[in-house]
Amino acid sequence: MSKRLVIGVDGGGTKTHGILYSEDGKTLAEGFFPSSNPHSNPEAAVRDALHSLIDTMLVQSGKKLTEIAGICLGMSGCDRPADKGFIEGIVRENVGPTFPVLIVNDAVVAMVAVLKKLHGILVISGTGSICLGYHEGKGINTRCGGWGHLLADEGSGYSIGLGGLKAVLHAHDGRLAPTSLTARVLGELKLESPTDLIGWTYMSGKGKTEIAALSRLVHEEAGKGDDAASGILDEQAALLVSIVTPVYTRLFGENREPAQIALWGGNLMNVAHYRERFEKRIAATGLPLEPIMRDEQAVVGAAVHMLRNL
Repeated sequence: MSKRLVIGVDGGGTKTHGILYSEDGKTLAEGFFPSSNPHSNPEAAVRDALHSLIDTMLVQSGKKLTEIAGICLGMSGCDRPADKGFIEGIVRENVGPTFPVLIVNDAVVAMVAVLKKLHGILVISGTGSICLGYHEGKGINTRCGGWGHLLADEGSGYSIGLGGLKAVLHAHDGRLAPTSLTARVLGELKLESPTDLIGWTYMSGKGKTEIAALSRLVHEEAGKGDDAASGILDEQAALLVSIVTPVYTRLFGENREPAQIALWGGNLMNVAHYRERFEKRIAATGLPLEPIMRDEQAVVGAAVHMLRNL
């Protein structure tokens, strides 16, 4: 009997990752494409990314669409019915009206990738941030944060990068002691003066992704002992914890049940001193939370989630 094949998609804020996956755990095709986040990209760009992904999976594997059992898309920022309907409409232009399509928030597929089940809590600090929780026994779920970079994204790469820009200007104003972030940021952006940040930020078309990329400089300077950079990370780690505690309280707090919390996103998975700040503050809450970090791919979680829902 042939193994079922599914397409898994991880549609993050920076890129879109797709695989063609067999239920025996084999990846038959894989590709990376531009961001397909509907909140930060034009419709045409989202369409091009998702159509190219599906076509590439079929061409690489030599399979026909009729041989694929379904597609699961874990999409950044897609929780509202309107968001899911928008993405589904674009996908169905490619796969037709009856092909099984499952669209969930990207946090769902990340949780499946790390915890191997939809029970527990997952906190993401990547370009953006969100906390999502599921209680398998009660059959309920909840979330906190994830409202986009203008309204939320606490503890995210965007918020850390924005903190770096503010620190440079605050030091220029004299509101903050001199910081090594000034030279790093100006050098990275090829600017001569902190005042040039006005043009770079407001008049150059730079947005969430470009500002989030500056988080790397904050992490590096904090690692060298810069006070301003360290202060940014302390503040953002505390804010990240602030979106975890309401999720725990709603799902597990009534009986103070122990719960695993999966750590996800580049800031938590790749930057040890930021992860340590976060875990220290989680421990300080006194809640029975066990941080878990595994080097898994969210796109595999999407494929596994599709197989479980067929």
